[in-house]
Amino acid sequence: MSSISSSQPIHIEILGQSFTIKTDDSPEYIQSLVDDLKQRYARISARMNVADPLRVAILAGLFLLDDVKKMQNQPLSAKSGRTAAAALPSERAPNANSDEEQILAQLDKRLGELGL
Repeated sequence: MSSISSSQPIHIEILGQSFTIKTDDSPEYIQSLVDDLKQRYARISARMNVADPLRVAILAGLFLLDDVKKMQNQPLSAKSGRTAAAALPSERAPNANSDEEQILAQLDKRLGELGL
């Protein structure tokens, strides 16, 4: 996503919050990001039985950063001749979801141990 600029305003609603951003990116691209984020929020909320939007957003942020770090550390792919960081999200979705599920299970277990 490009840096925020004064090009075109786009209205966004996420986790009960509404706001408008200005960006050079297309509304379709921004909406696809919002849709992906909402799907991730729904998975996290359902899996961990978390309703607090702030907690859901924090967990999603951690998972997204984890995905980025793992992609940056993957070696050059012999098949495609490009780094994993350039891979499309759909090309890495199974592993990312698996990693996310493992982390959620660990968090869920630890929170249970703490009585939360």
